[in-house]
Amino acid sequence: MPLVDACVMTAGRVDLFEKCISALLPQIEHIDARLYVLNNGSPSEKYDAAYETLPKSANVIRLYKNVGFPAGANKLFKRGLAPLILFVSDDVILKEGAVDALLRRMDDPKIGLCGMKLLFPEDATNRPAGKVQHVGHAFTIHAQVIHPLIGWSADNPKCCISREVLSVTGAAFIVRRKAFMEAGGFYEGYGIGTFEDCDLCLTLRKLGYKIYMEASAVGYHYVGASGGQFPLTNNQMIFMGRHVRDLAWDDWTFW
Repeated sequence: MPLVDACVMTAGRVDLFEKCISALLPQIEHIDARLYVLNNGSPSEKYDAAYETLPKSANVIRLYKNVGFPAGANKLFKRGLAPLILFVSDDVILKEGAVDALLRRMDDPKIGLCGMKLLFPEDATNRPAGKVQHVGHAFTIHAQVIHPLIGWSADNPKCCISREVLSVTGAAFIVRRKAFMEAGGFYEGYGIGTFEDCDLCLTLRKLGYKIYMEASAVGYHYVGASGGQFPLTNNQMIFMGRHVRDLAWDDWTFW
């Protein structure tokens, strides 16, 4: 049995999928890992050339329609057996050493899930290029989920702190399979997606696991490039209904 199931989900952006895979493969070659790819409803012929670059051992799952992020990720994760699941969305390009940094952090058995620092791409034109996109989620005094320090310089000392957090983004993370299954996976009531990552993290915390953000694991995130419009208001109401008693005002701890 491999140590890590490396999982990538894609939904139409073949160009980003190719970049994602080319950054990921060198980082899992030296560890006992197996690659799983889920095509979430995109025409397979668009991906034929990209699939040729995958290792022969890769497991490719093709869905005829886009079932949304939560359901797609659940189907993808259940294909493997490894004790650790590494997930990378196709719109995330890992920097060198990111996977090793996540694995080192998971040596702590109390951590159930660990996220990473994500930056806006260096070639971004509608975002602050090269600046911080994610260093963990935080909750405001009004119970709003925010990305603290967004737009800050990546090397700012406050953006380089690895810490326990309430939640991290689902764009790229590593999770213990045992913990993920105990939590029931992603809650599929969020449909196409949003808030399922916060939901999972808070559920894991209630089960006694720590959620961590590893600042030395870094990637570039083409935010929203692989998805369409999300039902933010509706999903926020679902999230609050499920977890309003689990929230804590913590955004001030980042500043």
